[in-house]
Amino acid sequence: MNLVEFEAKALLRNACLPVPRSRVLRHGEAAPTGKPVVVKAQVPFGGRGKQGLVLVTGADDVAEKVSLVRQRMVERGYNEPIVLLEELTQAAAETYLAWRIDDVGQCYVLSFSLAGGVEIESQADSIREFRVDPRTVPAAQDFLAFFSESGYKGRALTTLTRFAVASWRVFVQNDAHLLEINPLAFTSRGDVVALDAKIVLDDNADLRHGDWAEFHSAKLTTAGMTDLERRAVDGGLTLVELQGETAVISGGAGLGLSLMDLLADAGMPAANFVDTSGGSAASVYERRTQLVFELAERDEVKSILLYLTVAASNLARHVKTLVEILDRTPPPKPLVIGLLCAGAAEREMNFQQAQALFADRGYPCARDLKGVMEAMVQLRQKTP
Repeated sequence: MNLVEFEAKALLRNACLPVPRSRVLRHGEAAPTGKPVVVKAQVPFGGRGKQGLVLVTGADDVAEKVSLVRQRMVERGYNEPIVLLEELTQAAAETYLAWRIDDVGQCYVLSFSLAGGVEIESQADSIREFRVDPRTVPAAQDFLAFFSESGYKGRALTTLTRFAVASWRVFVQNDAHLLEINPLAFTSRGDVVALDAKIVLDDNADLRHGDWAEFHSAKLTTAGMTDLERRAVDGGLTLVELQGETAVISGGAGLGLSLMDLLADAGMPAANFVDTSGGSAASVYERRTQLVFELAERDEVKSILLYLTVAASNLARHVKTLVEILDRTPPPKPLVIGLLCAGAAEREMNFQQAQALFADRGYPCARDLKGVMEAMVQLRQKTP
């Protein structure tokens, strides 16, 4: 879930990190007058400045600028626009600081650049990184050499190292994928202020955070969903409807994206993306399958691809569950099954036995992606 700015900054403020004083102006509330502010549209995407969704006011045109930002939000589909009114901050310098997770390196990564601001995308070469072992808790002194190499010393260096540690805590304690401060401004006194904040939360951790459902960001996320996508979320799944002809059921986001690429290259684009955050219980299998089969009933969908990988868990259990679901709820369109399994997974049933069970029911089953795509192409050639 992408948090809108005022909710991201609330997490920073709760951790005693410096953010500008501000006021959230909800739909229908009148704008105050008297002093200049920055008017910021509260939307879950970046690039607001370039789209005219962040405006600086004078003392006398706050209401006019608020009205203009609200109008632009309504034009983008936000019918009850919320804006943030934030005090102006005089920045002596603007930097970029972010935390992310490196899945391959299995560590936390701090990214930092002296070239903060709206053009950071074009300054990728300026970004330096510092890696943190997830088994450790970083301390301020761990960052001294890293920030010293960027030219900081004295009060500015101390402030920056403390900010790095405190922002890491916010990142980890809130189960975030990304925490990005851009710009992180320095004042003339050497203090830092988070002028903007982007935080992306890991949806798989929502059971640990009961308050997430109450976030305005959560409401924005579901507002643009279709009925099918919303029911998937309610069932602990992620489903995105696409303009394609092949309904896809897969285990894991990475596999699902790979299948989408292969199908697109073969001229059979996917009709959906689906990911499961609720584990591999029979109820999850069935919920996922029923939703995708419902989507496959549409005229534009010509076939269904189901591909699973089973490495350590029992293949027999997976196949038994899937066969029961297919017997109870037959697919509305021709179905091809992919089943990648090996080693301990085949302790009670091997691939050939599973393949025979599916073949008896008229479903071709292949072991690898190449075989699956060949079966899909053959199926497509037979489909009018």
